[in-house]
Amino acid sequence: MGNDEFEPDPFALDTAAGELPVDDVFRLLADRHARYALIYLHDNPTPTVEELADVLAAKDASDRATIATPADRNPIRIRLYHAILPRIDALGFIAFDSGTNAVTDAAIPTAVTDAMGVTDPPP
Repeated sequence: MGNDEFEPDPFALDTAAGELPVDDVFRLLADRHARYALIYLHDNPTPTVEELADVLAAKDASDRATIATPADRNPIRIRLYHAILPRIDALGFIAFDSGTNAVTDAAIPTAVTDAMGVTDPPP
């Protein structure tokens, strides 16, 4: 899921400059939890907020060589619900239903996944 020393590839985003608000995408990619969420959404396009919070808390715990606890997960879940998922939704990369706490129709643009270094596994 990447690392905290993230350097997006601006040239990968430049190819989609006419289609994407590049500055907004860079601001989104500056947030490690948003990056991890985008990477997860790339392969799992319909998670719940709880599922995403579990994944992100586990990633953080793995980076720290600890075990994730509910105390780690709850702040991430709140940020996902109130900040991260609405920002990703506003960019048009997902449809986030705050009533059901679920993501639907995730379609992360190729330029964004390329900028993050995400590649599709071979068929």
